[in-house]
Amino acid sequence: MRISIVNGRLGAGLLAAVLCSAQPVLADDTGGDADAELSALRKQVAELQAREAAAQQRADTLELRLARLERQQISDMEAADMRGAYVASRARAIPDDPMLAYFQGDPGDPGVTGGGVIDGIDPNDRKAPAPTEAETELAAQRQGRFGDRVGLELGLNYTHFDSARINLNGFLALDAIFLGTISIDQVTADIFSVDPTLRFGVSDRLFFDANMPYLYRTSNFRSGGAGGNASGLIEQRVSDQGFGDFNLGASYRLLRESGGRPDVVLTARAKAPTGKHPYGVEFVEVANSEGNLSVPEHLSTGSGVWGGSIGVSALKTLDPMVVFGSLTYFHNFPRSFGDVDEAPGEQPGRVNVGNAYQLGAGLAYALNDRSSISMSYTQRIVEKSKVGLQGQEMRDIIGSQANVGLVNLGATFSLSDHLTLISTVGIGLTDDSPDMSVSVRIPYRF
Repeated sequence: MRISIVNGRLGAGLLAAVLCSAQPVLADDTGGDADAELSALRKQVAELQAREAAAQQRADTLELRLARLERQQISDMEAADMRGAYVASRARAIPDDPMLAYFQGDPGDPGVTGGGVIDGIDPNDRKAPAPTEAETELAAQRQGRFGDRVGLELGLNYTHFDSARINLNGFLALDAIFLGTISIDQVTADIFSVDPTLRFGVSDRLFFDANMPYLYRTSNFRSGGAGGNASGLIEQRVSDQGFGDFNLGASYRLLRESGGRPDVVLTARAKAPTGKHPYGVEFVEVANSEGNLSVPEHLSTGSGVWGGSIGVSALKTLDPMVVFGSLTYFHNFPRSFGDVDEAPGEQPGRVNVGNAYQLGAGLAYALNDRSSISMSYTQRIVEKSKVGLQGQEMRDIIGSQANVGLVNLGATFSLSDHLTLISTVGIGLTDDSPDMSVSVRIPYRF
């Protein structure tokens, strides 16, 4: 008895049953030849069973993927209804590689391991699409670049100051006539800095960064009314350059963003006085000014004192918009210097730079997958500084308090998976603020 397979369509199970029933007959009719033929048929049955198992596994995989797509699919009408309302989004301060924070695996996906639940959100219930690169960069720019990666950022900054004042040296006679010297002084200052920053992410909740700027400063001093001549003008330019103060910071994420709460990050920084300090700098009289204009011998590139700051920032995603705010306290530690007065000669003393409080808030909007714009406002209130010569009590420095208010307009462009361009223009709103500032930063993620 012979059994042939036509086009390989006979079921493996049916063929096995037929072979079992035919085995005694084959053994009786053909002897040894039947045994060989039976072995060949058994081999074919095993191959068919393996193919059937592989086909069934592929079919199960396709059915699982189809079910997942059906659960996540939303109509255009549903998307329109959801616009402006909260959608569980993953755009927040994350590692520079989104795979480290977002993709934690779905237990139903073959070949993928993980918990399947991301920040308390079941992927089966999530209808929000993955965040765009622009949204991810917005959150990382404001809250910090968390994740176990190393990053390097190069910052280029320019700041311009312009101030004018009238100096009166004399007295008022008969309550109407001023007798003395009048001079009009104008000071313009430009500061250029290169600001490299190294970042190291320990985890998705903690990272450290270190910063050492290099500054070039130039100030132009101009005075009118020189030598008693109302139209007389004289000016002098002073320039200096050098390293600024070294900064070391740490950021820790207290809360992750969810439906009812923002992303909250705590930041602490320490500052070392590695730059040139401004204390004890003598003023020299400009030639031919007849005592009407004096300028400093050199310009400072640092604060001269140790300092620290602690702050908290919050960010909330309202796709495609991101809103954020921050509150920071700056503390400066008193320090002694060999000379604290601008007069000639060494006059040792102690300086206590005023502490400061800063409040900031703003919003950013993602234009497309790779670009965004932002607008923010920051205001810093600086307390009075104090100085005291050796053996004397500390006294306030008149006019050392400040109120610095800035409006910042920025744009962010994701150039590649590892490179981003961030540009910001600041406009001063108060007398103590810089007239304008321009910043270009280029973070690179290894």
